[in-house]
Amino acid sequence: MTWQEFKISYSRINTYLYCPQKYKLIYFDNWYIPLNADITFGHTIHGALEKYHGKKGVTLEELFESYDESWKNEGFNSPQQSFEYYLRGKKMLENYFASFQKSPAEILFTEKSFDTNIGKYRFIGIIDRIDKYPDGAYEVMDYKTHLKIWDQERVDKDLQLSFYAYACKNVFGFNPDKISVYFLSDNKKLYTERTPAQIEDAINLALDASEKITAENFEPNTSKCGFCDFKDRCKYSTAGNK
Repeated sequence: MTWQEFKISYSRINTYLYCPQKYKLIYFDNWYIPLNADITFGHTIHGALEKYHGKKGVTLEELFESYDESWKNEGFNSPQQSFEYYLRGKKMLENYFASFQKSPAEILFTEKSFDTNIGKYRFIGIIDRIDKYPDGAYEVMDYKTHLKIWDQERVDKDLQLSFYAYACKNVFGFNPDKISVYFLSDNKKLYTERTPAQIEDAINLALDASEKITAENFEPNTSKCGFCDFKDRCKYSTAGNK
């Protein structure tokens, strides 16, 4: 692969940092992570919020309509599991709606894509939401739909949020005053900040990984095989040895 063909994205860099061999299997050999309930549910909730805010929805009923329009019965183990996830999503959106009604912020963008450069590489991504407050402050937000809430340290070190901060400054022309992860299952936000030094560290990390990817350096990291989606298929997997 040449550097002209390669594109930096959070998911690509994060996959490479997890395991270079996993990156190769997905992006070179076209292996796919099997669809499951959590993946489908996450896509559905993101889609419902994008539809609702895109249509300038006002009522809870409109939000539920967007949810129904976005719902897909794919990746679930059984009709019962699908129904349980569906009810969980309705409760999640009901709580979201109640909090959203109290927010003074204006939603500027949802699922906003960007396309810029980091060094010589194209850099692409999608930001879940960008808000602007009456005092002019900007908030960049990442939705999470899983049940487990991260601790503050993980939020403070999250690479995706550093990439978001870089994109806000270099694509949209502002430094985010607030950076948050919105854990929708608990209707709770955790806030963090990014200093210029932290953003620079993230960019350097991305550039280093990009150089290795374009050099086709795919040395497997077997320390994480037990948690890998391909642990039963990858020829380097040590999952069965533990």
